[in-house]
Amino acid sequence: MKNIKSILIALILMISLSSVFAEDNSAAVYQRLGIDARSIGMGGTGAAFLDNVTSTYLNPAALADVKRIELATATRQNLEWDKAQNALALGFMLPIGYVAASWQNATVSDIAGFDDQDAPTSAFDNSDNTLALSYAAKIARLNVGVTPKLYLSKVEDESTTGYGLDLGALFHVNRYFNLGMVVRDVISDYDGEGTEVPREFIPSIAAFPIPGLILAADLSGEDDFENTRLKLGAEYWLGVRDDNEIGSSLSGIRIKENATWSDILSKVQAGVRAGANDGAFTAGAGLRFKMLEMNYAYQMAHDSLLNDTHVYSLLLRF
Repeated sequence: MKNIKSILIALILMISLSSVFAEDNSAAVYQRLGIDARSIGMGGTGAAFLDNVTSTYLNPAALADVKRIELATATRQNLEWDKAQNALALGFMLPIGYVAASWQNATVSDIAGFDDQDAPTSAFDNSDNTLALSYAAKIARLNVGVTPKLYLSKVEDESTTGYGLDLGALFHVNRYFNLGMVVRDVISDYDGEGTEVPREFIPSIAAFPIPGLILAADLSGEDDFENTRLKLGAEYWLGVRDDNEIGSSLSGIRIKENATWSDILSKVQAGVRAGANDGAFTAGAGLRFKMLEMNYAYQMAHDSLLNDTHVYSLLLRF
């Protein structure tokens, strides 16, 4: 009875956890939703430019451009079927690189249970988690990064454990262009029983034609590009000048200093962004201060049966 019930549970979750990608029932599909509102507002792009600690998810190589201790948190709202998605990341510099730890969580609550007689049983919850540790280093204009991951899944009182490995590279062509490449889950075992997470290749490009403006394109190819998704995005930050770089290079405050609110909220910038994720419209906005950055993103659903979602992320720099 318990085995039959577990099979039914697994089938329900494979469908329900597809979220934005309505017909995708592969393992760890929640990872493809993204965790950073800035990236999501730009169509899910970022593998070639996102120089903050959330790059531990998008492209670990980009972490080599981060110059501060950073703490980021994000949540996605309005998911259908009582689902929730949250993330947390913390990173800091090393003498020879940058390291970041991250956590992603996707849950489905109040799932109706049935036994092998189709009789209703008590409702239960599902929780999927990814724990990751990323490292990145810079070699001249080339950044390289690696992210080993631990997958933890719990359905009712049954748990599974697995692993994955992401590899990334980022090349700074010049001040106007970056090229990125990510291979996500180059090796994986999602549940300890040989279930592979689809390998995903993501070539990407970012252009910086004028100060404050970023144009980006990522091509997501799963299973050796048998399935592809094109992501496009644009962002413009107000208050950016030639001598004031975007992102983590923005001057921060060291922990040993006594930071005041005037220090924290100095150097204000405002950003607007828009994009398309496999044809679905996205948009967002953000406010950036010396130590604090707040971003919001709207993502249109890929399927009429699903919900448009809202993503909020907060970034602290020290």
